[in-house]
Amino acid sequence: MLEPKDLQKIGEEFGKVIEQNITPQFDSLHQKVESLNQRVGRIEAEMVTKSYLDDKLAELEGGLITKLRKEDTKLNHLVDILKQRKVLTEQDAKQLAEFQIFPKTS
Repeated sequence: MLEPKDLQKIGEEFGKVIEQNITPQFDSLHQKVESLNQRVGRIEAEMVTKSYLDDKLAELEGGLITKLRKEDTKLNHLVDILKQRKVLTEQDAKQLAEFQIFPKTS
């Protein structure tokens, strides 16, 4: 049977083994986890969210539609002027109307 003094000595030796071998590994692991947490935090801060992307795409689509409508209006107006001045035939005007993005509702 072991004496209390022997058990104390075993406990001290076991504590030294833990302190020398296991604790440094946990410290190293803790540092790696902290570094990973910082990197993930930075990525999350810079990451584009779906709602942000949806909003920006909707703005872009709206801007493009506005510009396309203006260009379409210009083309329609130009075709009308050229048709009135008899530079374009009715058939030419119909062919150009096929290129319209937003058809006239008249």
